[in-house]
Amino acid sequence: MNVMIMERPEKETLRRRLNHMLLNRLPVVNPILSENDQFVLKIASTQAEIRAAQKLRYRVFHQEQGRLEDCHGGIDRDRYDRHCRHLIAIEKTSGQVVGTYRTLSGDSARSAGNFYSQDEFTIRGLDGIRHEVCEVGRSCVAAEFRSGAVVSMLWGALANLRFHRDERLKLLNYARRQHPPVPKFNYLFGCVSLEETDATAALALYEYFIQNNQISDRVSAAPRSGFELPPVADAEIQQHLHDHEKQISRSLPPLFKGYLRLGAKICGPPAYDRAFGTIDFLILQDMREIPERYARHFNI
Repeated sequence: MNVMIMERPEKETLRRRLNHMLLNRLPVVNPILSENDQFVLKIASTQAEIRAAQKLRYRVFHQEQGRLEDCHGGIDRDRYDRHCRHLIAIEKTSGQVVGTYRTLSGDSARSAGNFYSQDEFTIRGLDGIRHEVCEVGRSCVAAEFRSGAVVSMLWGALANLRFHRDERLKLLNYARRQHPPVPKFNYLFGCVSLEETDATAALALYEYFIQNNQISDRVSAAPRSGFELPPVADAEIQQHLHDHEKQISRSLPPLFKGYLRLGAKICGPPAYDRAFGTIDFLILQDMREIPERYARHFNI
């Protein structure tokens, strides 16, 4: 009994010393998620890199697409940016940020007050999986780099981010002989925008999702007050679906189609974001249910 009393404080002292050495003398986090001959994909680690991402968002959303009418000063930013991780694709030759995505964890959403999507939608079922979700948004790629390579790297980065750990914590886990870390999240969710603002077309698309069993049974959402679409008669919705059913899914924006290919589910009827000038659907993606061919491609 006396021996055990003597050993436990010694082990605790050694553990504290090891923690102090690793957490205070080693580099923080390796921000690079993936890399090839042309691009490096990383977590923005400086204010200059975050600002470069915001400038790209301004060029794409405001200057190119004519959205965000109240956006000024050459950057797109909001109150959520300081709580998010910003993924950036950098073109190696020029050093320019040519693609970006931002992510918000459940813990960070608490600090922000809520998820960005909750500004538009009343969401049910989210609290039960809050610790497993990662909200994604503000995805864009510079016009001259939209061949698919940058988008593919951004998707791969999201997969890498699930298991990305501070290098110091990896060493701590090794020193403590712990099991490999569990994923940081299992679900992606967020607002996905249409390229048109036709309420009839958007509601017909929602009906199409219902008929094709693409509605989430885990999370449900409805537009908040002020974000509802103008009312449309059911007969008009059904007629539009009948007239356009064969091409309705093919006309979706590439990002939206990409989510659906991966198995994302629609959480409810669309909302109209007047500030951003888009009709948005809330989607939920279970990373564990991505089809095998895509999982291999993105190393999920």
